[in-house]
Amino acid sequence: MVLIINTSKKQAQSVSDIFYYMGIISCFATPKEAFSEISDLYRAVIVLNPESFPDIEDFVTKIKSYASSVPIFAISDVIQQSSVSSIFDECFSDTIYSSELAERIMIYQNQRNMPVTGHYRLAGIDASCYNVNVNVFEKTVPFTKTETMILRYLISSYPIPQSPANILKYAFKPTRKPEITSI
Repeated sequence: MVLIINTSKKQAQSVSDIFYYMGIISCFATPKEAFSEISDLYRAVIVLNPESFPDIEDFVTKIKSYASSVPIFAISDVIQQSSVSSIFDECFSDTIYSSELAERIMIYQNQRNMPVTGHYRLAGIDASCYNVNVNVFEKTVPFTKTETMILRYLISSYPIPQSPANILKYAFKPTRKPEITSI
């Protein structure tokens, strides 16, 4: 799971939607909401336009205190060229393609033996984002995209049981959420 943080909720949601289309579970939040959202379930945090934050150094320090094992990345040309860039695990340019961003985050996590964003494997089930289909012990199971996203969320949060409200929040796009009774 990836947490996308920006002072503009609309911009954060746009990036989150891009990750959703790539098959990566993500959630968006404002800086204020991020403190109640962050947990060790997340594999990465992406801070968009950190130069717009009042005190980015304090913010990143607090986020790291809540989930020290989660890498924090920045997307900003301004921060990338300043001394503040050292507080982030890695800084990316504003012009980076979303697919390249996801790949570079995965490479960063692989090199450091961290849980990798987009890898959803458990008990013989492989629902990773780079697979077109879900495989169970090398057999293809025909799931819809929505069913696959639900499965990915349940795998990423395993062994913690999840409520239907959480499944709605993380496995569905905000504009496409069904009624909670559908879960």
